[in-house]
Amino acid sequence: MTHFQINDHLLTQECDVLARAIIDEIKAGMAGDETLADYRDEMTDRAHEWADGHEWAIYHYKAILLCGHCNTDNGEQFLENVGMPETPTFEGLASFIAYGEIRARIEQAIDEMIEADEQSENSY
Repeated sequence: MTHFQINDHLLTQECDVLARAIIDEIKAGMAGDETLADYRDEMTDRAHEWADGHEWAIYHYKAILLCGHCNTDNGEQFLENVGMPETPTFEGLASFIAYGEIRARIEQAIDEMIEADEQSENSY
């Protein structure tokens, strides 16, 4: 049996990998005169999709571990922004917070990658 482990470093690594996959997917379909910034909305949608279906958000056991072992400031802010569910449960709240944290970290990584891409283009 494999034991699930999570910490801030592993969570950030996972979100960086997901952000890179989103960026690579967008780049593959871009025309020569387009920039990554032109696709920010699509990347935000993809970040939502990845976070919404991520095992660390959909499996309550994993969401609870994520909330216990990682900084969840972004996830808690997400919950505050969307509001408390009508019938909150401990497990459900953990999944909401985990989703919000994962999505925020993916979006932050995307922003950093867009900025780095723009800087590399401007250095020529």
